[in-house]
Amino acid sequence: MRYVYLIQSLENGYYKIGISKNPQKRLRTLQTGNSSEIKIVETYLSEVSNLIEKTLHRRYSHNKKEGEWFNLSIEIESTFIEECKKIEDSINVLKKNDNVFI
Repeated sequence: MRYVYLIQSLENGYYKIGISKNPQKRLRTLQTGNSSEIKIVETYLSEVSNLIEKTLHRRYSHNKKEGEWFNLSIEIESTFIEECKKIEDSINVLKKNDNVFI
């Protein structure tokens, strides 16, 4: 199991969507290479974290700035956990019904 995380750059307000077994350690690694302060906004633990991350990257591709950094609204930030849960539930329904091979 890994976490899907939402990290925010306090300088420009952009968000990074990623996955990690240890989001705090990942934050420290990212902070080392980043001149502006960044913070973890949300984390969501899941067995299908990689699929949730990919889905979120596709969903917000029109907001992509660079790499895994996105220009997202405060509304997206506030519903991040809910969105992760909805995606996970959909994946689990598909797996249960054998409609997708994961």
